[in-house]
Amino acid sequence: MRTPYTFLLVCAVFGCASQTRIAEPVRNTIAARHAGRTVELRQSCYYGDLYDENEKWLLSPHPFAQTYHIVDLDGVPIHPKGQRGIIPAGSRFIIKRVEFPDFTAVSMRMLTTPRYNPWIYLTPVPGSGLPTDRKAFILLLPMDMEKEEQVEAAIAGVLGDEGEVTAWLAERSPTVQVAIKHKEIAIGMTEEELLAALGSPQKWFADQRDGQSARVAWYPSTEAWFVDGKVVAKEDPRPESKPQGAPADNPPSTADPAPAASPAPVEPPVAAAPVPAAQPTPTPTE
Repeated sequence: MRTPYTFLLVCAVFGCASQTRIAEPVRNTIAARHAGRTVELRQSCYYGDLYDENEKWLLSPHPFAQTYHIVDLDGVPIHPKGQRGIIPAGSRFIIKRVEFPDFTAVSMRMLTTPRYNPWIYLTPVPGSGLPTDRKAFILLLPMDMEKEEQVEAAIAGVLGDEGEVTAWLAERSPTVQVAIKHKEIAIGMTEEELLAALGSPQKWFADQRDGQSARVAWYPSTEAWFVDGKVVAKEDPRPESKPQGAPADNPPSTADPAPAASPAPVEPPVAAAPVPAAQPTPTPTE
């Protein structure tokens, strides 16, 4: 027979302690501010299984094969599974709640999910045509936030007010609109348009192209070359440029951060449970 003491012991063993540094009154204020808001995705996202959780969808601007938020006891990345398709930028959702990884949330989440991240629970706006066969879509926020302003900036970086993103998209060229919708690179794209399509690159490079200074956005599967603020070429990625650690999948206010040097657990790993990957930190242009 289970007792409260048994539950507390299990939680202690499996790391159910609160994983947020944000005070409870602040968390409650943030949750109340956003609950029920109608919002729009700023970036086109892949969706699929939330790791081993089969009642929720995970949203990610990066392909699942290039995304991870937890590692096993040997530090090997555990990738989410079952990528199903793309939900375009501008798609409308209702924020069901913003949930921080406090004791209760961590203890209720599956061990094989990014349970130490704040989660934004989203439900599709009725009539949107988006899948409704699961309880919610989940957007993950960074683990290491300490202030209300950081949380608000992170939310604003992935979600816009109703009508904001669709109005912005309407001002793009038809070619760019299609590229963003299908997560592709289009010649002539601005940096903002590229981020809406592919999410933040893992790394930026300074380079030269036809005698001109260029900035190169590096992704594991491609490179976008910028000259004078516009994409002028799309190239295969240089192998030696691949950074170590997790891809940037937790965006701040304007773009996803660059990857961390190496994933590491928040607390010492125990039993057979996966541990969270370290939060990414920005990488300067080389």
